[in-house]
Amino acid sequence: MFKTPPLMGHKESFFPPLQSSSHAVQLVAGPAIMGLLVILQRLKKEATGTHASELYDKIWKFICKAEARDKVGRMVQYFCRSLQGYLVHAPSSPLAAYKASIAELQTTLAWARRTHRWGKEMPHIPKLAKAIEAGNLLDITQSAVLITFLVQDHIYFLLKVGILKFKAYTPVSWHRRNLRFITFSHVLNFAGCVREINKIRSKQQNGDPEYSGSDKAIQKADKAIADNKRSMFRYVLTFIQMLHVAQIKVMDDWYIGLMGVVSAYIDASKQWPTS
Repeated sequence: MFKTPPLMGHKESFFPPLQSSSHAVQLVAGPAIMGLLVILQRLKKEATGTHASELYDKIWKFICKAEARDKVGRMVQYFCRSLQGYLVHAPSSPLAAYKASIAELQTTLAWARRTHRWGKEMPHIPKLAKAIEAGNLLDITQSAVLITFLVQDHIYFLLKVGILKFKAYTPVSWHRRNLRFITFSHVLNFAGCVREINKIRSKQQNGDPEYSGSDKAIQKADKAIADNKRSMFRYVLTFIQMLHVAQIKVMDDWYIGLMGVVSAYIDASKQWPTS
């Protein structure tokens, strides 16, 4: 009836015949971790009187967001890039034995993130149409460049898996050309933050009650300005990263990777639940 025994007698069964002690360790790894997690949860209940945890709930809410998972993946991806750069300068490091694994992890995460970018251009299409109607050149350019990058990123995916074939481009050369679009996008985003800061300060000077006249309004203005400055710092980092990844200006992976970790952390922090 069965191709392989479902319960025992085969290495893929629930209870396979043991081949060695290391084989036994491999088999109990999953159940042992599950048991440890249950024990920790019981200890937590005894210590606090409840199974509930505000931090645990926030972590779960954070992980449930696709954007949050993407940015955490990006942090790990760029940390792997940084490690690879470090190993170029320290070939005798104990980590050198894992160089191939680190590279594989970086590549796997990059493609997982690229797979999940399908459809990510959708919210920007209405924004582009509205910007065109309003005649806002900066917003038009921002949205148009970003949409173009995302669409061309999908084309890179199709080239890589062989569904599309271009005579003039290999998948990698197409990808590097496309990275110039996202590099330009970071410049536009930086300019957008400068515009927003100037707009807020102008409203404050004109006595606009939204940003002046009360402690609450002033705090709101200060927070908005701080958020935009943080984003500007992020865009500076990503601009430098893309110069290197696109091979426009070759730098060193170890610090480019760290820049990627920091910029991804800034993005991920925006996804952290506030309540």
